[in-house]
Amino acid sequence: MPLKLKPGDPFPDLTLPDESGTPRSLSSLADGQPLFVSFFRGPW
Repeated sequence: MPLKLKPGDPFPDLTLPDESGTPRSLSSLADGQPLFVSFFRGPW
C-alpha cells in the first residue's frame, strides 16, 4: 500500500541502503535535525 503523505506530515523513519549497501535509517542520519530527502529515479 503506497504512503499517502500530505504537506506537513512527518516522513516515516525508513531504512535504506547507502552507496556501499550499508543499511542507514533516516533517524540516524538526521540525528534530531531537519533532513532533506530526495529520490532519483535513475536513467530513463
